[in-house]
Amino acid sequence: MAIISGAFGLAAFACLIVFLVMRPSDQRIAQILLRGHDVGVIVQCLCLIPFALALAAIVRRHSHGSSRVMAATAVSFLALVVVLMLLSFANVAADVLYMIPQGAVGAWLIVVCWKFATDLPKGLRRLGIVAGVGLMLISIFPLGYALFVDSAILHGPISDDDPAPPGTETADGIVHAALAIGTLIGCTAYPIWTALAGRWLLLRGGK
Repeated sequence: MAIISGAFGLAAFACLIVFLVMRPSDQRIAQILLRGHDVGVIVQCLCLIPFALALAAIVRRHSHGSSRVMAATAVSFLALVVVLMLLSFANVAADVLYMIPQGAVGAWLIVVCWKFATDLPKGLRRLGIVAGVGLMLISIFPLGYALFVDSAILHGPISDDDPAPPGTETADGIVHAALAIGTLIGCTAYPIWTALAGRWLLLRGGK
C-alpha cells in the first residue's frame, strides 16, 4: 500500500506542477488538474495508514508505548487530511486547511525516522526527515498567511490576482516562499520515501 501511496503522491504533484506551469485559462481543465491533485493526496493518505500501522509494529519491538502513540498520531493526522480535503470538495472548508495536519504528518515523519525507526536503512531515514521538513514548510503557508497577511484564507480561496493587503507584502512573500520550497521538497521526497520504505518493508517481510 505504501508503494501505491507513493505513486498517487507523485501523480498529485505532477497535476499541481502542470497547473502551476500552464495556468490554463480553461476553467474546466484547471479544475481537472486541481481535483486530480486533491484526489491523489486523498488516496495517498488512505494508502499510507496501513503502512504507518505496519511501521509502528516494527517500532513496538524497541518501545511498546511509543509505537502506540506513533500509530495513533499518524492515523489521526492522515485521516484529518482526508476529511479536510473532502470538506473542501463540498466548499465547506478552505482548500488550504489540509496543509496544517499535513505538516503534523511531516513532524511525525521526522520523529519516527530520527528516533524510532532505527531498522530502516540510514538513507531512507534521512530522506524521511527531508520529506518531513518539506511538509512542515508547506504547513507554514496557511498559518502564516492567516496570521500576518489575511485571515480570510482560512474561510475560502485567495486568488493569485488579488494583491496582498497594504503593509503585508513582505510577510506574503515569505509565506509563499515557504510554500514553494516546501512543495518542491516535501511533495517529491514524501511519496518517494513512502514507495521506497514500502518496498523495504515488503523485502523485509519476505526474509
